[in-house]
Amino acid sequence: MRELLQKYANTFSIHLEQISLSENEQRSVNHPVVFLFLGDLVKDALQTIMMINEEKWQNSSGVLYFHAYQEDTITGDENVLSIQLPGDNYDRKYQRKGMHEAFQQDENKLIELNKMFRKLSSRMAEYGKQYSSLKKVNLCVITRIDDPANVLIQEVTLLLKSILLESFRLVEVDLYGLMKEKQDGENFAHSTSLGISFLKELDHYQNDAYTFEQELQLTEDSLRLPVSHPPSPLFAMVYLLSDKNEDGLISSDAFQQNVEMISNLNLLKNRKMITDYHEKMDSYHHQDFKRGMKGNSQEPVYASAGFSKVTRPNKAIALHAAHHFFKEFLQSMNAASKQPREKVLNLFELAEASFQKYFHEGLPPAEKLWDMNGLMGVSNSYQTVKRMSVREAEEYLYEGGTQLFFYNNFEEPLREHLQGLNMRAHIERCLYENVIDHEQYGLFCAIHWTSEKPGTDMSVLHEIDKLERETKNERIDKEARLEQYYQQVVDHCEFNKSYLPFSDKKNLTNFVRYFFEVVYGTKYEILRLEMKQAILKQYRAVLEEHHPILRKKMALIDQVGSLLKQSAEESLYDSDDVLDKNIAEYYAGVIAQITAKLKEKRGPHFFSDERFFGNLLPLLESGNPKTLLERLLLVCNREVLTQGEFHRSFEDELLERANVMTRYENREILSKEDLFKQLYLRLHENSSIHIEVFHYTQDHRYEEKYFFGDFYSKFMKYALEKEYETRQYKVGCAHEKKSSGMEKLTLMGGFRLRDLMYYRNGEKYYRAYTENGYEFHAKKVETSV
Repeated sequence: MRELLQKYANTFSIHLEQISLSENEQRSVNHPVVFLFLGDLVKDALQTIMMINEEKWQNSSGVLYFHAYQEDTITGDENVLSIQLPGDNYDRKYQRKGMHEAFQQDENKLIELNKMFRKLSSRMAEYGKQYSSLKKVNLCVITRIDDPANVLIQEVTLLLKSILLESFRLVEVDLYGLMKEKQDGENFAHSTSLGISFLKELDHYQNDAYTFEQELQLTEDSLRLPVSHPPSPLFAMVYLLSDKNEDGLISSDAFQQNVEMISNLNLLKNRKMITDYHEKMDSYHHQDFKRGMKGNSQEPVYASAGFSKVTRPNKAIALHAAHHFFKEFLQSMNAASKQPREKVLNLFELAEASFQKYFHEGLPPAEKLWDMNGLMGVSNSYQTVKRMSVREAEEYLYEGGTQLFFYNNFEEPLREHLQGLNMRAHIERCLYENVIDHEQYGLFCAIHWTSEKPGTDMSVLHEIDKLERETKNERIDKEARLEQYYQQVVDHCEFNKSYLPFSDKKNLTNFVRYFFEVVYGTKYEILRLEMKQAILKQYRAVLEEHHPILRKKMALIDQVGSLLKQSAEESLYDSDDVLDKNIAEYYAGVIAQITAKLKEKRGPHFFSDERFFGNLLPLLESGNPKTLLERLLLVCNREVLTQGEFHRSFEDELLERANVMTRYENREILSKEDLFKQLYLRLHENSSIHIEVFHYTQDHRYEEKYFFGDFYSKFMKYALEKEYETRQYKVGCAHEKKSSGMEKLTLMGGFRLRDLMYYRNGEKYYRAYTENGYEFHAKKVETSV
């Protein structure tokens, strides 16, 4: 279920990006782009850059990726082509050299590489409609400098370039060399030596006099054609991106920042020109940056970059929205259980009117007692019975006839009715149709009302307890009263008596009427109470049976609630003091407002609509809480996250959220100016260059800085004004109508290899290994450093 929640949060974050991107063309690349990944150590970079491009580039489906690997690559994506390089079993002493020799000697592998590159070129032409211009192709080569596979970088790069030039007029090649300076305790010296080896070769490739010619193009008939490179640097631009920044600090986020930089650098260099261009946007010009970083240097110079962003924490917001919306749902369901006693008893058909109906169905009517007046007594003399007890008088007058009549007409029919009485279906109908399936009540009410837990506001089982006690006491009372009636002397009974002459017969008639009405009327009431006890007993049994089943459903609901709460809290474990401020409090209020709007629009019981949760029971029938979670996330995606509250501008949402707690606390309100200052400083401090340079030897340093965001937003205007105050470097804005934040890309170039702290510190390892017989270079490759 955690994966489901993460997918939901990711989808919302991507969706917000896509909404803003769909409104403009700023995130489309102008010319075709091919990413060439060399070596196993850039597999993760391949996966991550693909994901970033898919999220952020509108025409990412037209971008192709090629991976030349030794052991591991990714499969299953039609935009990714790959080939396994030879020579992965060499002794580490000769690994780089061995790979190069194996490549040169393996003609079948060269044929395969030619075929794959031609396949890539054809597919690129097929994707031509994705781009506005096919005059130029940008070839982006990415390798880890300590990967042995990069010993083949000139052969693989130039072969691909030569094949692409058959279909496209111009192919511009840039290199992104990823560096890992964090030492993990194993192989750091050897891997550093591999990195230094590559850098030495790279300095040779980037020399103005560098040339190349080799018969690398190979036909299916093994005919060879030359691949040549005239005197000029192999790469138009080389970016070296390390996990250590210019201050010597290693960041755990460096890898992610580096791959985001590669994506943004390619977009910056190759983006479409927007229609609403403003001169202060000061677009990036690739040739200008190359000239600026080159300066007057006669040696190869290199570039690096820094990257930072301030973004709305969309994933955390999505998780808190789901958590609070589920809480609103639970509170609504709980509130529905606060119903008057009589209403609940009516729903379960346990009110007095319902019992009257049950009595009518199971007992002959009380009026039938009047038929007993037709029974013939053995005497017409009141004087004969006036001194007897009522029981004696009954026996004397009717000789058991009254009891037999009552048994045959009342007691026996009731016994038969109770023996066949099975109210399960009726009780279950009341529970399900009247409560669980009813939009106003639902599962929560059924669980609450069938609970025997002490302190429950309204429990039908508690009411049944109460009714059973009352019925039992009433029955005992009536049975005692019946016995008192039977023990009374006839003449002391409360009926109309006449002491006039010739009233004997009338007095007997009045006694008999009184006898049947009081004594057998009481017996009839006792039968009704007996029937009520039987009904209550069945109600108790059925509801007690169903409550644990319903309670298990509640446990599933609790699981979902706990997971939502935990995931929302975990999303803020590494929270940012500014960007993540007051998310829980703010979005609790936002969701409460949205819920109120939905109630107003769709009615107070909208949660029970099929469009929302409907009847909870089917969602929980499988016993898997995932079904309910899926429904919740579907509802959130469709009904909650689409609300305007989740699509406000980055700065407005952040400012209001930052100040939400000032309603409850005596705190100073954060002004927009203060917020912008905090965000600007965050961008500035976190965009340090991802390479450590020895400043005392670096003769030339050229910088440019670019913001990615809405040029017309208030925060962008503030940030650009701050940069213009110093104006020591070019500042530009890649205008995008983004609502989720802003990014800053700092470019720095002009340093030489010997200016790098990595090179200065690592050369001693390289020398030690070469002096001990390690061969890092192919024989034909010269080094210049």
